Amino acid sequence: MLFFVIYGFKRPHVALTFAVWVNLVKPQSTSLNFLSGMPLSLISTLFFLLVFLIQNKKCKFPKNYYYHFLMIGFMVWITIADQNAQFPALSAIKYDVAIKTLIFAYFIPFALIKKDHIEFFIFIIVAAFSYFILTAGLKSLLGGGGYGINLVGSEGFMYAEGSTLSTIAISIVPLLLYLRKYSSLAKEKPIIKHYCIFLILCALGVLIGTQARTGLLALLVFIIIQFFDSEKKLKYVIGSLVFGILFLFIVNDAWFDRMSTIKEGNSSEVSALGRIVVWRWTIDYVNEKPLFGGGFISYVANAGQLYKYQSDGEVAIDIDKPKAFHNIFFEVMGETGYGGLFFFLAIILHLFLLLKPRVENINKPLLFYGSKALRTSLIVYCTGGLFIAIAFYPWIYYLYGCAVALRKIEDVDSYSLDKTKT
Repeated sequence: MLFFVIYGFKRPHVALTFAVWVNLVKPQSTSLNFLSGMPLSLISTLFFLLVFLIQNKKCKFPKNYYYHFLMIGFMVWITIADQNAQFPALSAIKYDVAIKTLIFAYFIPFALIKKDHIEFFIFIIVAAFSYFILTAGLKSLLGGGGYGINLVGSEGFMYAEGSTLSTIAISIVPLLLYLRKYSSLAKEKPIIKHYCIFLILCALGVLIGTQARTGLLALLVFIIIQFFDSEKKLKYVIGSLVFGILFLFIVNDAWFDRMSTIKEGNSSEVSALGRIVVWRWTIDYVNEKPLFGGGFISYVANAGQLYKYQSDGEVAIDIDKPKAFHNIFFEVMGETGYGGLFFFLAIILHLFLLLKPRVENINKPLLFYGSKALRTSLIVYCTGGLFIAIAFYPWIYYLYGCAVALRKIEDVDSYSLDKTKT
């Protein structure tokens, strides 16, 4: 942390990544030493804002007005939704985290003004998550893990839940592949390439150890995307088949048993049916509160109501406790209404369009291969998000800010090139 403070005081992008690292790792929650309980997120964010104000000449205003409209509009919308929440005390807890996440993410493209800044930002994100991937992955590869078992040693931590952890782990893989092959740091220090490969293996270990079906679906989507992006498709297919065979030899019977429940769908698998029933309930719930929804944690209202939304032939669900949304889109819709869902979908669509590579340039790999890696990460994350409520976790908004910064740099490069030609 001293590195971030010393080098970050005159470099806004370093101060920014300091806050990113703290917000993702949360050493005040995962540490057992003197850092435990300290308000590090607040301190690091205030430090970044201070540097941002002092060194404002080293920052640039991103002239992407869609970005400003969507981010500011979304923040205003969720604030109004919180003010009209059905459960104000519960809503205030999640709103506090969500609004801080959005406000901080909003300033990302202000500080990232060079390609080196963006690469450093991506590297810090990977480094932040490597702690959890290494911890969980090594435990899994050594024979530990199991469905519902905490693999990161931090009870209640936002990434401790198996489906969330496996989704994040697979979302990191495209970034690791990019850093390994194209990053300047990997070219200068070859050990980084080996470390990236090791982290990819640990990410797959997370998938095995958590036994999360969500992670498997995320992996399958990642493999499909890589196939279409691959220039040597036959070689890729052969490699994937070899890897798949090796993977099947590594996993145990418990993993197979868990994955086999995917095909049971809503006929006999309670967990899968529970999600579907909540989604049915959410549609009716939001139709009564169409604009702003029920506020954060509004799924509490479904306690004792889900049995009404079952169909004939489905396994019976008899629970009196509330069940979470288990889907980023239903989560946003239920908590912030159709208006909030509009902003959320528009952010994802705009982000996807920003990350669409324009012209391949081997001399500028970040603009092409970096964009593809970030886009793949987004798709994988949203795939996992179809089954878990992680809409207000930082990942999408960090990618959004990074994508705006990346496109801003590409536009500047294109303008400079055109000006030189004329």
